[in-house]
Amino acid sequence: MFAMIQRADVRVLRLIQKYLRCSLFDTIMPYISLVGNIGAVWVTVMIVFLLIPQYRDSGLELFGVLAICGILTNFVLKPLVARPRPCHAFPRQELLVPCPTDFSFPSGHTMSSFGAALIIYNTNQALGVIAFIFAFLIAFSRLYLFVHYPSDVITGMLLGLASSFPLILLFAALCAFVYYGSTKIRRSDR
Repeated sequence: MFAMIQRADVRVLRLIQKYLRCSLFDTIMPYISLVGNIGAVWVTVMIVFLLIPQYRDSGLELFGVLAICGILTNFVLKPLVARPRPCHAFPRQELLVPCPTDFSFPSGHTMSSFGAALIIYNTNQALGVIAFIFAFLIAFSRLYLFVHYPSDVITGMLLGLASSFPLILLFAALCAFVYYGSTKIRRSDR
């Protein structure tokens, strides 16, 4: 099973390198990937949300999902699976960025991007659409730059979405409890 996934992954990466490589993408993809480093773009959105009272809960949700994604990716899954990156497996491939030294599975850039995008979408749909477009670009950049396999990116997408969904439900329940709980207290004081 793993061998079949690996063959399909390599085939897709080779197709990207053969048919999609161009000077425009060679210029912009490293920058798109760079803003995904350590979730920089999403941390910036989180800080802005924390500064705006009506978005503060969403800022806390973003903090939670970025922490979960970072821990799950870097301290659990990557060391556990220990999958070499494509740039390690195929060292003769010309790279536009330095080959990262850590393992490949799953894509942390993609995981944090999709986790953050779902929370942003739940907060403000117009901003969320932009966030999802940017998340897709970050995910594609990881393939284009030959630092992740497609299965790393797909798994990162799914895990990012799965990580944010419980946080959205938890914060909705907490907000409902705080709002309705305080309403009941005020009514019983009368």
